[in-house]
Amino acid sequence: MQQTQRREENNRFKTLARLAYQRLQELNEADEQKKKKRNKRKFRSKPVFEIADDNDWEVEHEEQQEQEEEYSDRKAAAAASKRRKSSSSGEGSSSQPPPRPLPEDFKKAIRRLARGGKRVTEEKLVIEKGLFKTDLAKGNNRLSIPFTQVLDHTFLTDEETRFLTTRDGNNKMNFKEVTIIEPSLELEKVKLCRWDMNKANGKNTSSNYVLNGAWSNVVQRNNLEPDDVVQLWSFRIDQELHLALVKIPHNNN
Repeated sequence: MQQTQRREENNRFKTLARLAYQRLQELNEADEQKKKKRNKRKFRSKPVFEIADDNDWEVEHEEQQEQEEEYSDRKAAAAASKRRKSSSSGEGSSSQPPPRPLPEDFKKAIRRLARGGKRVTEEKLVIEKGLFKTDLAKGNNRLSIPFTQVLDHTFLTDEETRFLTTRDGNNKMNFKEVTIIEPSLELEKVKLCRWDMNKANGKNTSSNYVLNGAWSNVVQRNNLEPDDVVQLWSFRIDQELHLALVKIPHNNN
């Protein structure tokens, strides 16, 4: 019994360490870009995010706020990596386990949504990631899905991908409203959009898909916390995109 619990705990920390490593790589790349920018210019402009939120508005993020969010994410990632090292059981296996399949409860929920002879596509795992404070803060109201961590970019059609890079008649970035199955199996409507962070020279430094809109409701109803590991799955019912958010139990991480 004790050996089984130790193995489960070790698997959990392996997963957290992998996610932490991915996040640290992204943050290091961002730091390098900032250093290059400072060497070229004494004064830098504020990075601009184009955001499709409840009001479809654009906001400027000051450098100080950006650094605080990155520090928060870096601290969480480092803590996860440290816990993994301190609780190693000595089994010595460095291979990563295959992705967990979509739980049966979610498959049943999908079948209920497809009642009446609707056509359902195979589920695709979009991302498995650890949650950070910036994903859960009510003031942010968004789940970040970095392009570099997306496992299958074909979860969107070519038309949808292009749509998310265009603007509406009011010059606001377009978004797609999507039904999501929450970890509690409740349904919610969220907005899927794309954020691009621009350098002073106008070139993109990073791109993310983002879930916002009613995302904060999902966080509250499902008691999501920093270091929780979640999977985001996609599927289609009669060609319409749907999502499913799975919260991995801590004893299975």
